[in-house]
Amino acid sequence: MTMSRMAKVLISLGVCLVLFTGAAIVGYRFLARTIQTRLLAALGPDAVMDGVEIGFRDVTITNLRIKGKGKGGPDPLSVERIIVTPSLRSLPTGQIRLSSIELERPIVAITLKANGRVELPLPLPAPGAGEAGGKQGRQVAISQLRVHDARIDLTDLSVPDRPVRLRLEKVEAAVQQLAIPLAPGKSSLEFEGLLRGRQADGLVRLSGWVEPMTQDASVKATLRSIDLTLLTPYLLKVQEVKVDRGRLDMDLDFQVGQRKVHAPGKATISDLQLRSAPGLVNSFMGLPRQGVLNLLKSRDGKIELAFLVEGDLNDPRFKLQQSFVTAMATGLAEQLGVSVKGVGGGVVGLGKKGAEALGDTAQQLGKGLKRLFDRGQ
Repeated sequence: MTMSRMAKVLISLGVCLVLFTGAAIVGYRFLARTIQTRLLAALGPDAVMDGVEIGFRDVTITNLRIKGKGKGGPDPLSVERIIVTPSLRSLPTGQIRLSSIELERPIVAITLKANGRVELPLPLPAPGAGEAGGKQGRQVAISQLRVHDARIDLTDLSVPDRPVRLRLEKVEAAVQQLAIPLAPGKSSLEFEGLLRGRQADGLVRLSGWVEPMTQDASVKATLRSIDLTLLTPYLLKVQEVKVDRGRLDMDLDFQVGQRKVHAPGKATISDLQLRSAPGLVNSFMGLPRQGVLNLLKSRDGKIELAFLVEGDLNDPRFKLQQSFVTAMATGLAEQLGVSVKGVGGGVVGLGKKGAEALGDTAQQLGKGLKRLFDRGQ
């Protein structure tokens, strides 16, 4: 190859490189501006932000807030910084694909209504939802969504007479393969955070996958050192004994397929202190208080339970929350030596171990279980 031909080849390569780089810059900036436009439209008029910076490879949004509806009320959503990185390969396909979205220090308020409906700061788009004016918007595919140092404020209004307020802090989460609007396919997830307690903080960890379209799921949940006083509205009736102190450890394998729930689990209750008072029923989870305390003494302050939750989400009589409580109460009854025929079936028999554990309160057991199971019907 002569020097002149080599020079032409090098010049051609250089021109191609310049054209490719220019196309990449134009493509990234086009995607970035498209993302900016769609994001602002999706957030709605209540969204405010300090700034949007379109860089060479990403879009950075600083101090995003969704303003609260009440005067002086807290903002339901705020994010210190959002970094969106588009994928240039999606440009010719007509689909917007994002390599990653990073959320830094978000604060989210979530409310569970009395009817079980979840209220989020932003509504989730329905499958196949279009843009305003009836236009079908292009799908946005997200390869990876990561959350850093988040806080989640959960208010549960579904518990009668006493709303539950829980706070998760230092949340780190990752979700792989999302689509907006929703599309078929599994999304893997990892979640870890601290559940703030009155006496100590506990660890919450989730790992698995969900299928948003079918609502199938396979998630392993791990709870460690959860302050039991936070959960008493779920576990106890209003007139039952008070829990002064206690910790809960739990491992749960939550499976949903074709709307059928299968969730075996193990739980350990430790360091439990119960306080009775005039006007309160001396029972814990529908079981006699003294029998539970006697069992704690015989187990070095720990009660280990195995339980199983099964049901059909299409059945309006199936309540997931009540099913978990009933399953745990059944496991506790078995530790006391009680055989339970089923929900609403009452007590079949009381073994020798149960009689010894219950002591003078054995006769109260049938009534306690009946109250519990009648409530779950």
